[in-house]
Amino acid sequence: MTATLNCRLPVTTITTPGESPAGWLTFPGGQFARDPASGRLRSSGHLPSYDKAIGAWVPVEYEYVSPDGASYVLYRDETTEVPNAFYLVDARSGARRLIPSAQAPDTKWQFVLDYASEGVYLGAPGDGMAPPVPGLWLLDPKTGGIRLIDGSHVWVKVAVGAAWSIEPFAPGAASYKVYRLDLRSGQVATWYETKTAIRPLSPTPEGGLLIVYGEVGSIHLAVLTEPNVYLPLNVPSDLKLGNARLARPGVWLSLTDGIALYTKTEGVRVMASSAGYVPGGFGYYDAAGGCW
Repeated sequence: MTATLNCRLPVTTITTPGESPAGWLTFPGGQFARDPASGRLRSSGHLPSYDKAIGAWVPVEYEYVSPDGASYVLYRDETTEVPNAFYLVDARSGARRLIPSAQAPDTKWQFVLDYASEGVYLGAPGDGMAPPVPGLWLLDPKTGGIRLIDGSHVWVKVAVGAAWSIEPFAPGAASYKVYRLDLRSGQVATWYETKTAIRPLSPTPEGGLLIVYGEVGSIHLAVLTEPNVYLPLNVPSDLKLGNARLARPGVWLSLTDGIALYTKTEGVRVMASSAGYVPGGFGYYDAAGGCW
């Protein structure tokens, strides 16, 4: 499928002064072109994403955008009037409404992990000097109500009806465990245990988890498809891996010199190089939506 991919992928990338922050990779071929429209309503605290529902860029990552594309949330954004508050924004008009949520002094959450149909999932996987805090919370953007979903682990990824945690975080531990929280039932299950210091990379479209271990020059990837099922993936030995995002048709892997795609049927394939499109040919492409 990746070899015959025929679509446009919205991506963000590094910029020089005056350049637009995002643009399009066109497949097949992987040609990149910046889109001046991606710079509208820019925020220094976020990167833009493409909202297919309205046919326009919005100034936040797509984890902050509602599933129907009609709205998005702002949190700890420099352009908002109330610090550390949530705002619901109409994606078409840009009209903002302060979400009537009491910001308690002992607020634990640090990031928006996903805006799903049931609400906005919040987590605290660590921010700057702030240590990770166990817990997954759900914000109702209509009422402002926030409730704790589970406080047993530090949940770092949310997608496809599940939240994921790999603990402990520090290297050198005797073993590492992968935990999966079923968002519908609330049940927590141990999916995998290993002595290798693995890290979560991204949920997969099929409901599994893509994991990574190693350093630049010796990166190893694998996918956990179900409890205790570990499938190693073939990747180039010099894969310069950065971020990863779940977006149609699989998981897009940001590289320091381009972008790759993971799909269940074809594994990992490098899809585009930044050479010739990013100054010096050195720069990531970070998926900012699905490829359509």
